[in-house]
Amino acid sequence: MKSYGRAATVLGASAVVLAGLVSPGTAAAEEKPTVRQLLERCEQGHTDLCEFHPSGRPESYRGTAELVGGAANCSEGTSTRIIGWESTQTTTNSVGVTISAGSTLGEVFEVGFETSYQREWSWSTSKSDEIRHELGPGQAVEIYASPMRQKVTGTYEMHFGDPYYGHYYWYVHNVTVDGPARHEAWFTRVEDVDANC
Repeated sequence: MKSYGRAATVLGASAVVLAGLVSPGTAAAEEKPTVRQLLERCEQGHTDLCEFHPSGRPESYRGTAELVGGAANCSEGTSTRIIGWESTQTTTNSVGVTISAGSTLGEVFEVGFETSYQREWSWSTSKSDEIRHELGPGQAVEIYASPMRQKVTGTYEMHFGDPYYGHYYWYVHNVTVDGPARHEAWFTRVEDVDANC
């Protein structure tokens, strides 16, 4: 999983804030839920409201090049090969829970993204193509492909009918969702490698 540099943070707010009621010795970890606990409450439908609010514009970047195919010529003559390749790219996130098409968290994210940017999120994309390449005697090549990707960071906002860990409202900040960009060109490169003939 990719690292995004900023950890998700949790903040809670109550309609009425009561100070000084925490008994001595109460651990900080007991005073607020974890990111996973909060997002699981949303996923399981245990909130009155669960929304995703993106912050800033989506960031586009070229994804990591991955090995997708290759060929070798172990003959004594030149050979022209048509080398097929295929790759699938999916969506990841920075919080270690499932945010995907069909999940509640994914649907909440999708609504927030589409409302903010008036376009759909691409959960996954597959690409298959072929390259014609001339291989000399004892020559081999590997094909690498990388798609354009996009990522967006935002906040999950949750409202509870009854206080949850003492608060009616909870926020999980700095949630980054990273997926393939829609309808963007893939980049390919061919590298010479040892044929091991």
